[in-house]
Amino acid sequence: MLETMRRSVSGWTAKILLGLLVVSFAIWGIGTSFNGGFSRTVISAGDTEVTPSEYAFTYQQAVNRISRQIGRRLTSEEAATFGVEQGVTSQLIAGAVLDEQSRKLDLGVSDERLAQVIAEDPAFKDANGNFSRRNFQAILNNAGISENDYIARQMNVARRGQLVDAVAKGAETPKAFLTALGLYNGERRTIDYVTLTAPGAAEIEDPTAEALSTYFDQNKARYAAPEYRSIAYAEVTPKALADEKAVSEDEVKADYEAHKANYTTPERRDVRQIVFPDKAAAEAAKAKIDGGESFEKAAEAAGRSAADISLGTVTKAAIPDPKIADAAFSLKEGAVSDVVEGLFGPVLLNVTKIEPSGAQPLDEVKEQIRKDLALSKAAEAVDAAYNAYEDARGGGATFKEAAQQAAIPVKTVAAVDRNGNGPDGKPVELPQKSDLLAAAFDSEPGVDALPVNVDPSGYVFYDVASVDPAHDRKLDEVREKVVADWKRERANERLDALAAKLEKEVEGGKSLSDVAAEAKVETRKALGITRQSGMSELGRSGVDAAFSGPVGDVVTAPGPAEATKLLMKVAEVSPPADPASNVGPAERRQMAGMLENDLYQSYVTLLQNEVPVRINPSALEQAKAMIR
Repeated sequence: MLETMRRSVSGWTAKILLGLLVVSFAIWGIGTSFNGGFSRTVISAGDTEVTPSEYAFTYQQAVNRISRQIGRRLTSEEAATFGVEQGVTSQLIAGAVLDEQSRKLDLGVSDERLAQVIAEDPAFKDANGNFSRRNFQAILNNAGISENDYIARQMNVARRGQLVDAVAKGAETPKAFLTALGLYNGERRTIDYVTLTAPGAAEIEDPTAEALSTYFDQNKARYAAPEYRSIAYAEVTPKALADEKAVSEDEVKADYEAHKANYTTPERRDVRQIVFPDKAAAEAAKAKIDGGESFEKAAEAAGRSAADISLGTVTKAAIPDPKIADAAFSLKEGAVSDVVEGLFGPVLLNVTKIEPSGAQPLDEVKEQIRKDLALSKAAEAVDAAYNAYEDARGGGATFKEAAQQAAIPVKTVAAVDRNGNGPDGKPVELPQKSDLLAAAFDSEPGVDALPVNVDPSGYVFYDVASVDPAHDRKLDEVREKVVADWKRERANERLDALAAKLEKEVEGGKSLSDVAAEAKVETRKALGITRQSGMSELGRSGVDAAFSGPVGDVVTAPGPAEATKLLMKVAEVSPPADPASNVGPAERRQMAGMLENDLYQSYVTLLQNEVPVRINPSALEQAKAMIR
């Protein structure tokens, strides 16, 4: 079957990058199944179906992923621009055809292996890195997923993995491609160049009134004022409600005594051990030590180095073998133990240093205790404040009246745009900023809006006080900026003209040094640079231009500094003697992964041509209606 699958897919160079985008979605993107929703089918592939709730959840996950990347909530218009709907549909179709094929091939995994896969999911582990049943159930409950549905869906994911492994696992990148990449990476060039700088604003004459007016009219959208909103908000979080002054000295002292172990450093010992093949050898070595031989000599005779015998300076809890831990922490400093039967054989132990346990005094930790107690008390007050606010709003109180009745301080931002900046262009401080801005710009003045959640147990109530719609500004409002922009463009035009003139002169046979002397700039040499090493000297654009032609090529490119341009001449080109040595392990893994992705994508395309795929438009609209 493996060979049949491999022969069914071909061609990889044209689709490598697209494969990267699709594979992570289709294989792992649908790791859960969903409760509730409609019973109709959005997508079907043979007998495999995708429900509206599954579509809605996958869509929401895609939106959340992009929102985290851009640092704010994605709007529905932006989601359309990003092509989220098309991407989710393609993702679910790919997953469905894989599920259908795995069903036909009767693939599966054992219950034991499936349990291991779920237990290894980082999302379900506790602070110690162990599987947490509580975390598992909490995450599924929050997502509205039943345990049985989740396990069933994970079985599908495992089956998909088997298909993908059969098609693409162990694919090797063609040698010709690696050679080409090595030639690209390892090529070295010596570049002669000069840096040309645009004239400063003082050297550019002021624009005439007509020229400035024309320029402003042509670029009016650049100077338009965005929509600003005035937002009042009240934080109902433990941090916002915490009052350290309300915590008494007696409470601090009582908490310190109750949790004194938290402020105590456990005893640590520098422990060495020699592991012997049998008890007789260990007892013989102990006898020699008792007779005056050093522990180090006994270790050397047993074939152990200093590194082999050192356990380091450790606490008792850090020694995994209880017998060895008990023996090591019962010895006096410098003493050698009797033979101890350890997990890996009989051992002798030696303690070279003891660091006694110690406790931080109350004075050193009382302020932190006070903060922690204040937060703990405030956490209890959050629910009370939340209920008081909601009761007041339900009774007809305004936002500020409800906040006052709930004893929640109100803060107001006079003006902020959708990106979180004020009219001066500087960022405005807001709690839970991206979520609060997204909610506030979806709301309207006078609306009793739902609060924004703040993890783990807080809220931000808000009210849109006023809206200043986006509008075009008049020239007089932004004259200074318009003049600066006009001058900057004129300066860049002069720079471009100078660079083009000098480039033509060098191409005509004039030396770069003569041209530099006339332009009163210094000639420099980038010696033996690669496409990677040249970045620091020439910048990205400069390197791209410098490696674009043969020896003798004359080119210009934007410089690494603002308002600069490079005039360059390729002096020498040296290909690498061993191209393969210029392809690192990470690149080899990346290329192999891209090839595997391409083979996977080709296989999915093959299945889509063989398995009847249907999309139900009405169910799709129902799924969209479920998206929050």
